[in-house]
Amino acid sequence: MTIEEFYEVFENKDTDWKGDNCYQGLQIIAKYTDYLIHGAMHDKIWSEDIEKLIEAGITIEDAQSLRKLTWMMEYECLACFV
Repeated sequence: MTIEEFYEVFENKDTDWKGDNCYQGLQIIAKYTDYLIHGAMHDKIWSEDIEKLIEAGITIEDAQSLRKLTWMMEYECLACFV
C-alpha cells in the first residue's frame, strides 16, 4: 500500500460499524505495531503514524475497515473519538 492509496481510502466517508469502534480499530492496528496509543485528549486518541503502518504492511482491507469504524487521519496519525 502506498501513502496515496491510504489517503484515498480515508477520503471515503461511508461508515458501517457496530460495537466499540475505538477498540475494534485498535485491534486492527495491533497487527502492525505494539505502540497503539500515542496521545489522548478529552475525547480523542491518536494512534500510530500512517507512514509506519504502511511500512509495517497495512493492507487496503484493514485501512478500509478502520475508515468504516470512523477512524480518521489527523497530524499524520490515525485518530478516533472515544
